Amino acid sequence: MMEEIIQVNQRVELEAVVRGERQCYPSRIEILDGSGIVLAAPLRGGVLEPIRIGDQVKITIAHRDSLYAFETAVLGRRSGHIPCLVVQWPAELTAANRRAFFRLDVLLNMDYVVLESEEALIEPPIPEKRGLVKNLSGCGLLAWVEDEPKLRHNSLLLIDLHLPDMSETIIARVVRKAPIAEDHRERVAVGLEIEEIASTFQDEIIRYLFQQQRERRNKGIL
Repeated sequence: MMEEIIQVNQRVELEAVVRGERQCYPSRIEILDGSGIVLAAPLRGGVLEPIRIGDQVKITIAHRDSLYAFETAVLGRRSGHIPCLVVQWPAELTAANRRAFFRLDVLLNMDYVVLESEEALIEPPIPEKRGLVKNLSGCGLLAWVEDEPKLRHNSLLLIDLHLPDMSETIIARVVRKAPIAEDHRERVAVGLEIEEIASTFQDEIIRYLFQQQRERRNKGIL
């Protein structure tokens, strides 16, 4: 089970105490060998963060529809084209709540269509209505959209989600819906839980969110 989840090129979240504060960084598993798990070392503003040998860190990994985490120790560093940290293999993995997926306020466009039924996916319609993504995580999003009779709790949406460098189609289900106060277009806010997404695109979402978090922290706005 552990070998199935911990794999080379898997994107992870690395949590460590740096400068007296607990920080979270995006990272990636570069190498797996007998010495430990080799991770891309966290950077801030292009400078290596001061995580020391012997420090305790927490690693969170998304695998399929679940999250797993483990506490471990930093065993060493490796220099090269990609500076790396070597951490100890865990004795076990623990399940983490899906809400642990990092969530961030964003402003992204999406095109969508409300599906009449799941059978509509056999010959899926083209998402032509425009929505605004206001909050995003690896497992869900909050969007502002035009209201319509078909849009209700448990409705399925086929969505073309547009990140700055990549767009992909996902399927998401409405889990809540509420009016938006003082919106002149009388849109509604819909909470959507992602049901189908390519793992590569989910990784890209998480990478984008961590990048945004770093940039906002560097600018002092987060």
